[in-house]
Amino acid sequence: MAPKKNYTPHQMCLAMEAVRKGDSYSAAAEKYGVPRMTLRNKVTGKSPAVCHMGPPTLLSMNEEAILKEWLFAMAERHSPIGKEQLLDSVQLIIKSANKKNPFTNDRPGRKWFDLFLKRHPEISERVSQNLTTSRESVKEEHIVKWFADVEKYLEENNLPKVLKDPTRIFNTDESAFFLNPKLKRV
Repeated sequence: MAPKKNYTPHQMCLAMEAVRKGDSYSAAAEKYGVPRMTLRNKVTGKSPAVCHMGPPTLLSMNEEAILKEWLFAMAERHSPIGKEQLLDSVQLIIKSANKKNPFTNDRPGRKWFDLFLKRHPEISERVSQNLTTSRESVKEEHIVKWFADVEKYLEENNLPKVLKDPTRIFNTDESAFFLNPKLKRV
């Protein structure tokens, strides 16, 4: 098994840049605390400039970036995605892309989820809070702000006609809304 790296990718980039500007491999390696031969291999192209230990991820960096954007977008709309829904979505992405699926039951598990969170530390898993009726009381300015936020979102995403389409208008009462759902991790 290869030893664990004791330097950051940023240190390696700085060392590579120093060599390209004329520093010797030894001087740059010592200055930035990176292995001399690794630095030489990366500068000469023998090794890739950026590489990660272990097998490659199943989803590409682009696919994971899209997934991350979706998670943040849903959280911004106060509809956070839970672990199970995220895993279901990844399963659908893999199936629709016809990728070889190495997971048990063709579905990513806890290890994939933990590693995904580790690769994207800006995403966190936390418990959603139930709001009591008094804390969830609605005031007119809240409703006006909500509609303004929705309108802004629709304009930003080039969807202003959505609210003008009469087939998208629904009438419901309070019985259709879960105001106090069971706690779950999101």
